[in-house]
Amino acid sequence: MKHTGYLRPQSLAQAQAMLAAHPDAQALAGGQSLLAAMKLGLCQPTHWVDLQDLPELQHITRHPDHLWIGAMVTHEAVANSADVQAWCPMLAHLAGGIADPQIRHVGTLGGSLANNDPAACWPAGVLACAATVVTTQREMAADDFFVGLFATALQPGELILGLKFAPIASGHYIKYEQPASRFALVGIAVTRSAQHTVRVAVTGLGHGVTRWHEAEDALTANWRVSALDGLYISDAEAMSDVHASASYRAHLTAVLCRRAVAHQTGESPAMPRTSQRRAAHQATQQTPGAIPPGHSLHGEHTLNARLLQVWQALLDPAILQMSIPGCSAMQLLSANHYQATVKVGLGPVSAKFETTVQLHPDMAPTPGSAHAQCGLDVSGQAGALGSGRAQVHVRLEQVGSQTRLTWSAQPQLQGTLAQLGNRLVQASAQRLSEQFFERFAQALSGESPRAGAWFFLYALSQPLRRWWQHFFRK
Repeated sequence: MKHTGYLRPQSLAQAQAMLAAHPDAQALAGGQSLLAAMKLGLCQPTHWVDLQDLPELQHITRHPDHLWIGAMVTHEAVANSADVQAWCPMLAHLAGGIADPQIRHVGTLGGSLANNDPAACWPAGVLACAATVVTTQREMAADDFFVGLFATALQPGELILGLKFAPIASGHYIKYEQPASRFALVGIAVTRSAQHTVRVAVTGLGHGVTRWHEAEDALTANWRVSALDGLYISDAEAMSDVHASASYRAHLTAVLCRRAVAHQTGESPAMPRTSQRRAAHQATQQTPGAIPPGHSLHGEHTLNARLLQVWQALLDPAILQMSIPGCSAMQLLSANHYQATVKVGLGPVSAKFETTVQLHPDMAPTPGSAHAQCGLDVSGQAGALGSGRAQVHVRLEQVGSQTRLTWSAQPQLQGTLAQLGNRLVQASAQRLSEQFFERFAQALSGESPRAGAWFFLYALSQPLRRWWQHFFRK
Protein backbone atom coordinates (compact mmCIF):
# COMPACT_ATOMS: atom_id res chain seq x y z
CA MET A 1 0.00 0.00 0.00
CA LYS A 2 1.33 3.39 -0.95
CA HIS A 3 1.89 5.80 1.94
CA THR A 4 1.65 9.57 1.70
CA GLY A 5 4.00 11.68 3.78
CA TYR A 6 2.72 14.60 5.82
CA LEU A 7 4.73 17.82 6.04
CA ARG A 8 3.73 20.84 8.10
CA PRO A 9 5.91 23.88 7.30
CA GLN A 10 6.04 26.84 9.67
CA SER A 11 6.81 29.52 7.08
CA LEU A 12 6.07 30.26 3.44
CA ALA A 13 9.73 29.82 2.50
CA GLN A 14 9.77 26.39 4.14
CA ALA A 15 6.59 25.39 2.32
CA GLN A 16 8.03 26.40 -1.04
CA ALA A 17 11.21 24.47 -0.33
CA MET A 18 9.21 21.35 0.54
CA LEU A 19 7.13 21.56 -2.63
CA ALA A 20 10.28 22.04 -4.70
CA ALA A 21 11.95 19.06 -3.04
CA HIS A 22 8.95 16.80 -3.69
CA PRO A 23 7.62 17.41 -7.23
CA ASP A 24 4.65 15.08 -6.73
CA ALA A 25 3.62 16.65 -3.42
CA GLN A 26 0.29 18.44 -3.04
CA ALA A 27 -0.31 21.62 -1.07
CA LEU A 28 -3.15 21.23 1.44
CA ALA A 29 -5.25 24.34 2.08
CA GLY A 30 -8.12 23.02 4.18
CA GLY A 31 -8.47 19.65 2.46
CA GLN A 32 -12.25 19.62 2.11
CA SER A 33 -11.91 18.37 -1.48
CA LEU A 34 -8.47 16.78 -1.61
CA LEU A 35 -8.78 14.45 1.36
CA ALA A 36 -12.06 13.09 0.04
CA ALA A 37 -10.41 12.52 -3.32
CA MET A 38 -7.53 10.67 -1.68
CA LYS A 39 -9.93 8.35 0.15
CA LEU A 40 -11.37 7.40 -3.24
CA GLY A 41 -7.94 6.71 -4.69
CA LEU A 42 -8.24 9.64 -7.08
CA CYS A 43 -5.44 11.68 -5.57
CA GLN A 44 -2.13 10.03 -4.66
CA PRO A 45 0.52 12.64 -3.87
CA THR A 46 3.82 11.53 -2.40
CA HIS A 47 3.45 14.15 0.35
CA TRP A 48 0.89 16.55 1.75
CA VAL A 49 2.31 19.99 2.48
CA ASP A 50 -0.13 21.44 4.99
CA LEU A 51 -0.30 25.25 4.81
CA GLN A 52 -2.41 25.89 7.90
CA ASP A 53 0.49 27.07 10.10
CA LEU A 54 1.83 29.72 7.71
CA PRO A 55 1.41 33.10 9.45
CA GLU A 56 1.88 34.98 6.17
CA LEU A 57 -1.42 33.61 4.80
CA GLN A 58 -3.75 34.04 7.77
CA HIS A 59 -4.44 37.77 8.09
CA ILE A 60 -7.37 40.03 7.27
CA THR A 61 -6.16 43.62 7.05
CA ARG A 62 -7.83 46.87 6.02
CA HIS A 63 -5.64 49.23 3.98
CA PRO A 64 -6.60 52.69 2.71
CA ASP A 65 -7.18 51.41 -0.84
CA HIS A 66 -7.98 47.71 -0.38
CA LEU A 67 -8.99 44.91 1.97
CA TRP A 68 -6.49 42.06 2.26
CA ILE A 69 -7.70 38.51 2.96
CA GLY A 70 -5.01 35.85 3.26
CA ALA A 71 -5.32 32.59 1.37
CA MET A 72 -5.52 30.46 4.53
CA VAL A 73 -8.26 32.50 6.18
CA THR A 74 -11.25 30.19 6.75
CA HIS A 75 -14.75 30.87 5.53
CA GLU A 76 -15.93 31.22 9.12
CA ALA A 77 -13.25 33.80 9.89
CA VAL A 78 -14.29 35.86 6.87
CA ALA A 79 -17.96 35.66 7.86
CA ASN A 80 -17.24 36.88 11.41
CA SER A 81 -14.63 39.53 10.58
CA ALA A 82 -15.63 43.07 11.54
CA ASP A 83 -13.21 44.40 8.94
CA VAL A 84 -14.86 42.38 6.17
CA GLN A 85 -18.35 43.32 7.34
CA ALA A 86 -17.41 46.99 7.30
CA TRP A 87 -15.53 46.92 3.98
CA CYS A 88 -17.78 44.61 1.94
CA PRO A 89 -20.73 43.00 3.73
CA MET A 90 -21.39 40.86 0.65
CA LEU A 91 -18.20 38.86 1.25
CA ALA A 92 -19.11 38.13 4.86
CA HIS A 93 -22.60 37.07 3.78
CA LEU A 94 -21.20 34.84 1.04
CA ALA A 95 -18.71 33.13 3.37
CA GLY A 96 -21.38 32.57 6.02
CA GLY A 97 -23.55 30.69 3.56
CA ILE A 98 -20.97 28.12 2.45
CA ALA A 99 -21.86 24.52 3.31
CA ASP A 100 -22.13 23.89 7.08
CA PRO A 101 -20.21 25.06 10.17
CA GLN A 102 -17.77 22.15 10.03
CA ILE A 103 -16.78 23.00 6.47
CA ARG A 104 -16.65 26.76 7.16
CA HIS A 105 -14.27 26.28 10.10
CA VAL A 106 -11.79 24.30 7.97
CA GLY A 107 -12.24 25.35 4.34
CA THR A 108 -10.23 28.36 3.17
CA LEU A 109 -10.55 31.15 0.64
CA GLY A 110 -7.36 30.14 -1.16
CA GLY A 111 -8.31 26.47 -1.30
CA SER A 112 -11.69 27.27 -2.82
CA LEU A 113 -10.20 29.50 -5.48
CA ALA A 114 -7.42 27.06 -6.41
CA ASN A 115 -9.99 24.27 -6.80
CA ASN A 116 -12.39 26.52 -8.78
CA ASP A 117 -15.39 24.25 -8.48
CA PRO A 118 -17.97 25.39 -11.06
CA ALA A 119 -20.65 25.50 -8.35
CA ALA A 120 -18.60 27.16 -5.60
CA CYS A 121 -19.54 30.52 -4.09
CA TRP A 122 -16.15 32.23 -3.69
CA PRO A 123 -15.28 32.44 -7.41
CA ALA A 124 -18.46 34.46 -8.06
CA GLY A 125 -17.77 36.88 -5.23
CA VAL A 126 -14.13 37.35 -6.19
CA LEU A 127 -14.95 37.88 -9.87
CA ALA A 128 -17.79 40.33 -9.18
CA CYS A 129 -15.53 42.37 -6.89
CA ALA A 130 -12.77 42.47 -9.54
CA ALA A 131 -10.36 41.31 -6.85
CA THR A 132 -6.63 40.93 -7.41
CA VAL A 133 -5.16 37.48 -6.73
CA VAL A 134 -1.66 37.67 -5.25
CA THR A 135 0.54 34.60 -5.61
CA THR A 136 4.12 33.64 -4.90
CA GLN A 137 4.98 34.69 -8.46
CA ARG A 138 2.72 37.59 -9.47
CA GLU A 139 -0.48 39.56 -9.12
CA MET A 140 -3.35 38.92 -11.51
CA ALA A 141 -6.88 40.19 -11.99
CA ALA A 142 -9.72 37.82 -11.17
CA ASP A 143 -10.75 37.95 -14.84
CA ASP A 144 -7.40 36.38 -15.74
CA PHE A 145 -7.32 33.89 -12.87
CA PHE A 146 -10.40 31.78 -13.69
CA VAL A 147 -9.86 30.02 -17.00
CA GLY A 148 -12.45 27.22 -17.10
CA LEU A 149 -13.92 24.15 -15.47
CA PHE A 150 -11.78 23.41 -12.37
CA ALA A 151 -9.01 25.36 -14.11
CA THR A 152 -7.08 28.46 -13.05
CA ALA A 153 -4.04 30.37 -14.27
CA LEU A 154 -1.91 28.97 -11.44
CA GLN A 155 1.32 27.37 -12.62
CA PRO A 156 2.93 24.29 -11.00
CA GLY A 157 4.42 25.27 -7.64
CA GLU A 158 2.60 28.63 -7.58
CA LEU A 159 0.69 29.31 -4.36
CA ILE A 160 -2.02 31.88 -3.63
CA LEU A 161 -0.91 34.27 -0.88
CA GLY A 162 -4.14 36.23 -0.61
CA LEU A 163 -6.50 38.64 -2.33
CA LYS A 164 -6.88 42.40 -2.57
CA PHE A 165 -10.44 43.73 -2.66
CA ALA A 166 -10.83 47.32 -3.85
CA PRO A 167 -13.74 49.29 -2.34
CA ILE A 168 -17.18 48.95 -3.95
CA ALA A 169 -20.31 51.05 -3.45
CA SER A 170 -22.59 48.05 -2.92
CA GLY A 171 -22.90 44.36 -3.64
CA HIS A 172 -25.02 41.32 -2.96
CA TYR A 173 -24.61 37.57 -3.43
CA ILE A 174 -27.53 35.19 -3.64
CA LYS A 175 -27.70 31.52 -4.54
CA TYR A 176 -30.26 28.79 -5.04
CA GLU A 177 -28.82 25.73 -3.30
CA GLN A 178 -28.78 22.05 -4.03
CA PRO A 179 -30.07 21.02 -0.58
CA ALA A 180 -27.79 18.02 0.06
CA SER A 181 -24.45 19.59 -0.83
CA ARG A 182 -25.37 23.28 -0.43
CA PHE A 183 -23.51 23.97 -3.66
CA ALA A 184 -25.15 26.52 -5.91
CA LEU A 185 -27.49 25.32 -8.61
CA VAL A 186 -26.98 28.96 -9.59
CA GLY A 187 -25.34 31.75 -7.62
CA ILE A 188 -25.19 35.43 -8.59
CA ALA A 189 -22.94 38.20 -7.28
CA VAL A 190 -23.82 41.75 -8.40
CA THR A 191 -21.56 44.66 -7.43
CA ARG A 192 -21.57 48.38 -8.21
CA SER A 193 -18.45 50.50 -8.01
CA ALA A 194 -18.16 54.11 -6.86
CA GLN A 195 -17.98 55.00 -10.56
CA HIS A 196 -21.35 53.24 -11.11
CA THR A 197 -19.86 50.35 -13.07
CA VAL A 198 -21.73 47.09 -12.48
CA ARG A 199 -20.23 43.59 -12.54
CA VAL A 200 -22.34 40.41 -12.55
CA ALA A 201 -20.67 37.03 -11.87
CA VAL A 202 -22.51 33.71 -12.15
CA THR A 203 -21.59 30.35 -10.62
CA GLY A 204 -23.35 26.99 -10.90
CA LEU A 205 -24.02 26.98 -14.64
CA GLY A 206 -21.58 24.10 -15.02
CA HIS A 207 -18.79 25.45 -17.22
CA GLY A 208 -17.07 27.49 -14.49
CA VAL A 209 -17.66 30.95 -13.07
CA THR A 210 -18.48 33.56 -15.70
CA ARG A 211 -19.57 37.16 -16.11
CA TRP A 212 -22.93 38.13 -17.59
CA HIS A 213 -21.82 41.05 -19.73
CA GLU A 214 -25.25 41.94 -21.15
CA ALA A 215 -26.66 42.40 -17.67
CA GLU A 216 -23.62 44.44 -16.66
CA ASP A 217 -24.05 46.84 -19.58
CA ALA A 218 -27.77 47.25 -18.94
CA LEU A 219 -27.36 47.88 -15.21
CA THR A 220 -24.42 50.24 -15.67
CA ALA A 221 -26.58 52.34 -17.97
CA ASN A 222 -29.68 52.11 -15.75
CA TRP A 223 -29.28 50.97 -12.15
CA ARG A 224 -32.78 49.59 -11.79
CA VAL A 225 -34.32 46.12 -11.83
CA SER A 226 -36.30 47.08 -14.93
CA ALA A 227 -33.02 47.31 -16.88
CA LEU A 228 -33.00 43.51 -16.83
CA ASP A 229 -36.43 43.15 -18.46
CA GLY A 230 -36.12 40.85 -21.45
CA LEU A 231 -32.53 39.84 -20.66
CA TYR A 232 -31.69 36.13 -20.48
CA ILE A 233 -28.59 34.06 -20.87
CA SER A 234 -28.65 31.33 -23.50
CA ASP A 235 -29.47 27.79 -22.45
CA ALA A 236 -26.25 26.78 -24.22
CA GLU A 237 -24.25 28.57 -21.52
CA ALA A 238 -25.56 26.17 -18.86
CA MET A 239 -25.40 22.42 -18.35
CA SER A 240 -28.06 19.87 -17.44
CA ASP A 241 -27.67 17.27 -14.71
CA VAL A 242 -29.80 15.23 -12.32
CA HIS A 243 -30.55 18.36 -10.28
CA ALA A 244 -31.62 20.85 -12.96
CA SER A 245 -31.83 21.34 -16.70
CA ALA A 246 -29.84 23.93 -18.61
CA SER A 247 -33.06 25.87 -19.26
CA TYR A 248 -33.90 25.94 -15.56
CA ARG A 249 -30.41 27.19 -14.68
CA ALA A 250 -30.65 29.89 -17.36
CA HIS A 251 -34.00 30.98 -15.95
CA LEU A 252 -32.65 31.01 -12.39
CA THR A 253 -29.83 33.28 -13.50
CA ALA A 254 -32.31 35.93 -14.62
CA VAL A 255 -34.44 35.54 -11.48
CA LEU A 256 -31.55 35.71 -9.01
CA CYS A 257 -29.91 38.61 -10.80
CA ARG A 258 -33.11 40.66 -10.36
CA ARG A 259 -33.21 39.73 -6.67
CA ALA A 260 -29.56 40.70 -6.16
CA VAL A 261 -30.19 44.12 -7.72
CA ALA A 262 -33.48 44.60 -5.84
CA HIS A 263 -31.67 43.90 -2.56
CA GLN A 264 -29.51 46.94 -3.27
CA THR A 265 -32.09 49.29 -4.78
CA GLY A 266 -35.09 48.46 -2.60
CA GLU A 267 -37.28 47.64 -5.60
CA SER A 268 -39.45 44.63 -6.33
CA PRO A 269 -37.58 41.84 -8.16
CA ALA A 270 -40.75 40.57 -9.87
CA MET A 271 -40.47 39.65 -13.54
CA PRO A 272 -42.89 41.02 -16.14
CA ARG A 273 -45.67 38.58 -17.04
CA THR A 274 -44.26 38.03 -20.53
CA SER A 275 -40.94 37.03 -19.01
CA GLN A 276 -42.64 34.57 -16.68
CA ARG A 277 -44.48 32.93 -19.57
CA ARG A 278 -41.28 32.71 -21.60
CA ALA A 279 -39.40 31.12 -18.69
CA ALA A 280 -42.18 28.58 -18.10
CA HIS A 281 -42.11 27.64 -21.76
CA GLN A 282 -38.34 27.22 -21.72
CA ALA A 283 -38.48 25.02 -18.64
CA THR A 284 -40.76 22.54 -20.43
CA GLN A 285 -38.36 22.09 -23.32
CA GLN A 286 -35.97 19.86 -21.42
CA THR A 287 -36.49 17.46 -18.54
CA PRO A 288 -34.09 18.18 -15.67
CA GLY A 289 -31.09 15.88 -15.86
CA ALA A 290 -32.10 14.38 -19.20
CA ILE A 291 -29.40 13.59 -21.72
CA PRO A 292 -30.71 13.04 -25.25
CA PRO A 293 -30.24 9.41 -26.37
CA GLY A 294 -27.49 8.95 -28.93
CA HIS A 295 -26.15 12.42 -28.14
CA SER A 296 -23.26 13.20 -30.46
CA LEU A 297 -20.26 15.41 -29.91
CA HIS A 298 -18.77 17.10 -32.92
CA GLY A 299 -16.36 19.78 -34.10
CA GLU A 300 -14.66 21.26 -37.15
CA HIS A 301 -11.16 22.70 -37.49
CA THR A 302 -8.85 23.92 -40.25
CA LEU A 303 -5.22 22.78 -40.13
CA ASN A 304 -2.41 24.54 -41.94
CA ALA A 305 -1.12 21.42 -43.71
CA ARG A 306 -2.06 19.31 -46.70
CA LEU A 307 -4.36 16.34 -46.30
CA LEU A 308 -1.75 13.62 -46.77
CA GLN A 309 0.50 15.20 -44.13
CA VAL A 310 -2.37 15.38 -41.63
CA TRP A 311 -3.31 11.76 -42.32
CA GLN A 312 0.23 10.52 -41.80
CA ALA A 313 0.52 12.44 -38.54
CA LEU A 314 -2.72 10.90 -37.23
CA LEU A 315 -1.33 7.42 -37.89
CA ASP A 316 2.17 8.03 -36.56
CA PRO A 317 2.66 6.26 -33.17
CA ALA A 318 5.67 8.45 -32.34
CA ILE A 319 3.61 11.62 -32.74
CA LEU A 320 0.77 10.07 -30.77
CA GLN A 321 2.97 9.19 -27.82
CA MET A 322 4.50 12.68 -27.78
CA SER A 323 1.07 14.20 -28.15
CA ILE A 324 -0.65 12.53 -25.21
CA PRO A 325 0.25 14.26 -21.94
CA GLY A 326 1.00 11.84 -19.15
CA CYS A 327 1.53 8.93 -21.56
CA SER A 328 4.04 6.66 -19.85
CA ALA A 329 3.84 3.83 -22.38
CA MET A 330 2.45 3.12 -25.83
CA GLN A 331 2.49 -0.22 -27.56
CA LEU A 332 1.55 -1.07 -31.13
CA LEU A 333 -0.43 -4.30 -30.75
CA SER A 334 -1.11 -4.70 -34.46
CA ALA A 335 -1.69 -2.51 -37.48
CA ASN A 336 -3.62 0.58 -36.34
CA HIS A 337 -4.24 -0.95 -32.90
CA TYR A 338 -2.61 0.80 -29.93
CA GLN A 339 -2.48 0.32 -26.19
CA ALA A 340 -1.36 3.13 -23.89
CA THR A 341 -1.06 3.92 -20.21
CA VAL A 342 -2.05 7.50 -19.55
CA LYS A 343 -2.00 9.43 -16.30
CA VAL A 344 -4.66 12.10 -16.66
CA GLY A 345 -4.73 15.21 -14.48
CA LEU A 346 -8.17 16.24 -13.26
CA GLY A 347 -7.56 19.53 -11.51
CA PRO A 348 -6.15 18.52 -8.13
CA VAL A 349 -6.85 14.87 -8.95
CA SER A 350 -4.94 12.45 -11.15
CA ALA A 351 -6.00 9.03 -12.38
CA LYS A 352 -4.34 6.32 -14.44
CA PHE A 353 -6.21 4.93 -17.43
CA GLU A 354 -5.45 1.81 -19.42
CA THR A 355 -6.50 2.80 -22.90
CA THR A 356 -6.86 1.03 -26.23
CA VAL A 357 -7.49 2.64 -29.62
CA GLN A 358 -8.46 0.73 -32.74
CA LEU A 359 -8.27 2.80 -35.93
CA HIS A 360 -10.25 1.91 -39.06
CA PRO A 361 -9.04 3.73 -42.20
CA ASP A 362 -12.37 3.81 -44.08
CA MET A 363 -11.02 5.95 -46.92
CA ALA A 364 -7.25 6.28 -47.02
CA PRO A 365 -5.95 9.17 -49.13
CA THR A 366 -3.84 8.74 -52.22
CA PRO A 367 -1.55 11.37 -53.77
CA GLY A 368 -3.79 14.09 -55.16
CA SER A 369 -6.98 12.94 -53.40
CA ALA A 370 -9.11 15.58 -51.72
CA HIS A 371 -10.91 13.45 -49.10
CA ALA A 372 -10.12 10.86 -46.47
CA GLN A 373 -11.93 9.45 -43.48
CA CYS A 374 -11.38 7.02 -40.64
CA GLY A 375 -13.11 5.64 -37.60
CA LEU A 376 -11.71 5.09 -34.12
CA ASP A 377 -12.93 2.79 -31.36
CA VAL A 378 -11.64 4.27 -28.11
CA SER A 379 -11.95 2.62 -24.71
CA GLY A 380 -10.58 3.53 -21.30
CA GLN A 381 -10.70 1.66 -17.99
CA ALA A 382 -10.74 3.58 -14.70
CA GLY A 383 -10.74 0.60 -12.35
CA ALA A 384 -13.62 0.33 -9.92
CA LEU A 385 -15.05 3.64 -11.10
CA GLY A 386 -16.10 2.15 -14.40
CA SER A 387 -15.09 2.59 -18.01
CA GLY A 388 -15.83 4.59 -21.10
CA ARG A 389 -16.05 3.87 -24.79
CA ALA A 390 -16.47 6.08 -27.82
CA GLN A 391 -16.93 5.62 -31.51
CA VAL A 392 -15.24 8.53 -33.24
CA HIS A 393 -15.55 9.43 -36.91
CA VAL A 394 -12.94 11.72 -38.52
CA ARG A 395 -13.23 13.21 -42.02
CA LEU A 396 -10.49 15.16 -43.81
CA GLU A 397 -11.00 17.47 -46.78
CA GLN A 398 -8.31 19.27 -48.75
CA VAL A 399 -9.12 23.00 -49.07
CA GLY A 400 -6.38 24.75 -51.01
CA SER A 401 -3.16 24.24 -49.08
CA GLN A 402 -5.06 23.52 -45.85
CA THR A 403 -7.07 20.61 -44.48
CA ARG A 404 -10.53 20.84 -42.98
CA LEU A 405 -11.00 18.20 -40.26
CA THR A 406 -14.46 17.37 -38.95
CA TRP A 407 -15.15 14.87 -36.21
CA SER A 408 -18.07 13.37 -34.33
CA ALA A 409 -18.23 10.97 -31.41
CA GLN A 410 -20.82 8.82 -29.67
CA PRO A 411 -19.88 8.31 -25.99
CA GLN A 412 -20.92 5.40 -23.83
CA LEU A 413 -20.09 5.28 -20.12
CA GLN A 414 -20.40 2.29 -17.81
CA GLY A 415 -20.41 1.85 -14.05
CA THR A 416 -20.27 4.81 -11.68
CA LEU A 417 -19.17 7.11 -14.48
CA ALA A 418 -22.42 6.47 -16.32
CA GLN A 419 -24.49 7.21 -13.22
CA LEU A 420 -22.78 10.42 -12.22
CA GLY A 421 -20.72 11.75 -15.06
CA ASN A 422 -22.58 12.00 -18.36
CA ARG A 423 -23.31 15.71 -18.07
CA LEU A 424 -19.62 16.65 -18.22
CA VAL A 425 -18.73 14.69 -21.32
CA GLN A 426 -19.83 17.28 -23.87
CA ALA A 427 -18.29 20.32 -22.21
CA SER A 428 -15.01 18.54 -21.53
CA ALA A 429 -14.70 17.03 -24.99
CA GLN A 430 -15.43 20.29 -26.76
CA ARG A 431 -12.96 22.23 -24.64
CA LEU A 432 -10.23 19.62 -24.84
CA SER A 433 -10.63 19.16 -28.57
CA GLU A 434 -9.70 22.82 -28.96
CA GLN A 435 -6.54 22.14 -26.99
CA PHE A 436 -5.81 19.11 -29.16
CA PHE A 437 -6.04 20.96 -32.45
CA GLU A 438 -3.89 23.80 -31.20
CA ARG A 439 -1.13 21.37 -30.19
CA PHE A 440 -1.60 18.96 -33.06
CA ALA A 441 -1.03 21.92 -35.37
CA GLN A 442 2.32 22.40 -33.62
CA ALA A 443 3.25 18.83 -34.49
CA LEU A 444 2.37 19.43 -38.14
CA SER A 445 4.65 22.46 -38.19
CA GLY A 446 7.54 20.49 -36.70
CA GLU A 447 7.17 21.66 -33.10
CA SER A 448 7.04 19.22 -30.22
CA PRO A 449 3.35 18.64 -29.36
CA ARG A 450 2.07 18.50 -25.81
CA ALA A 451 -1.37 17.03 -26.41
CA GLY A 452 -2.67 14.47 -28.81
CA ALA A 453 -5.35 13.22 -31.09
CA TRP A 454 -7.00 11.17 -28.40
CA PHE A 455 -8.76 14.18 -26.89
CA PHE A 456 -11.88 12.12 -26.29
CA LEU A 457 -10.09 10.07 -23.66
CA TYR A 458 -9.96 13.19 -21.55
CA ALA A 459 -13.67 13.71 -21.94
CA LEU A 460 -14.28 10.21 -20.63
CA SER A 461 -12.15 10.95 -17.57
CA GLN A 462 -13.58 14.36 -16.74
CA PRO A 463 -16.73 13.05 -14.98
CA LEU A 464 -14.54 11.87 -12.08
CA ARG A 465 -14.29 15.47 -10.94
CA ARG A 466 -17.93 16.02 -10.17
CA TRP A 467 -18.33 12.54 -8.76
CA TRP A 468 -16.08 13.14 -5.79
CA GLN A 469 -16.98 16.84 -5.59
CA HIS A 470 -20.73 16.36 -5.12
CA PHE A 471 -20.96 13.08 -3.32
CA PHE A 472 -17.87 13.01 -1.10
CA ARG A 473 -17.33 16.65 -0.25
CA LYS A 474 -18.30 16.50 3.37
